[in-house]
Amino acid sequence: MGIKDKALAFSRKFKLDSHHAIERFGVFFGVFAVTGAIVIGASGVSAYQAGRDSLSQTALYTSDFKTSKTNLDGTVDGIYTNKSGNKALVMMHFSPTAQISYNAADYRAFLLGSDTSLNSEPVSTSGIKGSFYAFGSTGYVGVLLNADRPFDRQVLNLTVRANAELTTPGAEQAHSSGKLAGDETFSKYDQWRVFFNPGASGVQKIAALDALTFDPAQAYYEVALKEMEAEARDALDQKLVEMRTNLTQIQSYTSDLQTTKIDGLFLRPPTVPVSIATDKITGVSAAAAKDGVSTLALQTKHVVPGGFDLNWRAGNVYDGYLDALVPAGQSYAQFFTKKRDEGSDPTSQQISDMQWILSDGTSLTKDYQSSDVTMRPLMNIMNNLSQAYQNYSRNKSQYESDLSLDLLRLDVSLRDVQSNSTIRDDKDFLTTLH
Repeated sequence: MGIKDKALAFSRKFKLDSHHAIERFGVFFGVFAVTGAIVIGASGVSAYQAGRDSLSQTALYTSDFKTSKTNLDGTVDGIYTNKSGNKALVMMHFSPTAQISYNAADYRAFLLGSDTSLNSEPVSTSGIKGSFYAFGSTGYVGVLLNADRPFDRQVLNLTVRANAELTTPGAEQAHSSGKLAGDETFSKYDQWRVFFNPGASGVQKIAALDALTFDPAQAYYEVALKEMEAEARDALDQKLVEMRTNLTQIQSYTSDLQTTKIDGLFLRPPTVPVSIATDKITGVSAAAAKDGVSTLALQTKHVVPGGFDLNWRAGNVYDGYLDALVPAGQSYAQFFTKKRDEGSDPTSQQISDMQWILSDGTSLTKDYQSSDVTMRPLMNIMNNLSQAYQNYSRNKSQYESDLSLDLLRLDVSLRDVQSNSTIRDDKDFLTTLH
């Protein structure tokens, strides 16, 4: 029996031939229904699994926020936990110039559970206690949650309320904010909301939460400053690479002074400003080092006005740089004020005023015209060497002043947190819905 005959026999047996249209429709409809059910069921399982995967991995659902009445913009830096998973820090910050209260006593919080669609439900993790930290005047604030056991994988809805409003919004703004929040308390109080999952695998762990006693300065350093410190150090290192290139160019152009001659005349090496005359860049760059660690360092006898003789490789922001820089009997505020008043760096002008004397005692700049074609090779060497000195002087000034100050500002910021942080940890700070 051929394939065609077998197909006809199958059709007659199951009443799928042309004489049984109704039966044929019923069979086909049943097949499609079963197939559809399988597809829908598979989609449901896939969606369910995707929801579970998201819940297990996603730690932060809110990256920024706006206070409901004062309309201040804020950023959620992240969710951080200890190794055991029973402590969670929600770190947030406003602009340093934002008019917020730096007193932790002016804040309270409310904690609800949420499903993955951010609908409210009871908190499943038991024994949660909360405390609020204002990290000095940096604009950073944080809510620290301590639980009896590791946090469940559940989205939590944290509402932080500021009882002190230091900015007065218009009535229209307040009404609009409350409406958008979907909660009338957002119109009545100045507050904001953050959704996060401290039990997710995507949380970051920081050493500050494993310490026996929570240190706000250590947490602030790990969360807010460590990355900025790395960027500042990279900028300093890169500037040293540029300065080394400048010095190599200076050495090369200085050698050209002896070998470039016009009718036996050559340029004598100019008198270099004392502020840069003996400078050296020692060590090797990260690219040249076998271990990939840069050891470049500036060796100089003169620090630019307003600059800092900062041995930044030997320390870090958390341990502090200022104690080694600030003279005894001075505060660091006085130290920075004196640095600011030291005036401008005269080196650039001194380079411009350098005398370019030829081997016969005449001056290349005074006794010859820049348009003199015969002296052009010597003019080119003079211009190249002068520009190399200018480039080095500019880079040195940036290295010792602006870039070093960027690192020292982080030290000052950490000292602010160490001296001026406030905490609220009484039982009335956090209200939790279980």
